[in-house]
Amino acid sequence: MMKLLKLNISKLVLLFLFFSCVEPVDIETITFENYLVVEASMTNELKKHTVKLSRTFEIDQNSENKETGASVVVKDNQGVNYQFNEISAGEYESVNAFSAENNKEYWLEITTKTGDTYTSTAQKLTPEAQIEKLTTSVQTSIEGVQGVEISVQSFNPNNNSHYYRYTYEETYKISPPFWSDEELSIVSDRTPFSVEVIKRTIDNKDCYKTMNSSQLILTETKSLAEDRVDFPVRFILDTNFIISKRYSILVKQYVQTFEAYNYFNTLKKLSSSENVFNQAQPGFISGNIVSENNQNEKVIGFFEVSSVSEKRLFFNYEDIFPNQSIDFPESCDFAAPILFDSFTGGSPLVSLIKDNTHTYYRENDTGLEYLEGTYLLVPKVCGDCTVLGSNIKPTFWVD
Repeated sequence: MMKLLKLNISKLVLLFLFFSCVEPVDIETITFENYLVVEASMTNELKKHTVKLSRTFEIDQNSENKETGASVVVKDNQGVNYQFNEISAGEYESVNAFSAENNKEYWLEITTKTGDTYTSTAQKLTPEAQIEKLTTSVQTSIEGVQGVEISVQSFNPNNNSHYYRYTYEETYKISPPFWSDEELSIVSDRTPFSVEVIKRTIDNKDCYKTMNSSQLILTETKSLAEDRVDFPVRFILDTNFIISKRYSILVKQYVQTFEAYNYFNTLKKLSSSENVFNQAQPGFISGNIVSENNQNEKVIGFFEVSSVSEKRLFFNYEDIFPNQSIDFPESCDFAAPILFDSFTGGSPLVSLIKDNTHTYYRENDTGLEYLEGTYLLVPKVCGDCTVLGSNIKPTFWVD
């Protein structure tokens, strides 16, 4: 029993790192198992593919153990080798772009800087299944809160796909509530202090933020009468700021083998478990990568070769939730510092401009005594979209 417990600890720390579903707990470990961890998925997309290598780490360690200096190659049964170079610590990218092809077998070979070699089993490209469309609907979660559910629909008439994994990339528009096309410029930062209102030099009215999915999203159709998917991949609360303006999601559908699906499904169950010491959990999740030097050495990871389909969806908040709105997530209290403080001899306004924590909104016409200065300023996040995102519009974006 103790052996099983030790094994679960070192394994689950890794799972929490990759899928960020459960917070680590403080626990005294007795034995630490140093496993190689492999993330490798080839697809039929013509691109430079990546392989990520790391090592498991102890609970009290704050960062990943990146596996650097390795030699990584994907080989096929027609004698072609696809070499990978390390582009950042533990991340390896193929030298050339390539796509997995039908009727070929591929396998992964890794040689670490210590000379240890690891090899995957041979994998073939899985059958193709195209995403037909993405749909949105207003739903209520099991917790009783309202939101928009984004579902993927696909169909394989050949009835030979059955196992699916999904990832998504979501992008949303950010438009701060107190933006102005003008800003304050310091003319003199010493007595006599002076500022002037000028046109903005940086476009910071509308920005965009992109985030990737972090959890495992899986489904299967083997238990259904036909190979048809109608599956929710994302649920967003109607109060979530990311959909307050315009939102886009790119969903990718990967067709998996049964072995790959079973592997990732086990990972999902473990990483979402409320009790990490549940005795029903296996001591180790076996993938398809083994050590050539030591048959008893365990490796965490699964090398898969998947066909992929993708589709993008846009919507505006009012399209989904008419007559509703979402509050800006930050406090936007006005400030109106005076230009000259006779008591200190300094300039509260010039100091605030230099601090770069606030930005100009408009001239002060509020008539409020506690706002003494000539100009109204707001926290920078409330008037400058670059605090929360990038002002470079994505090439795929459609307004």
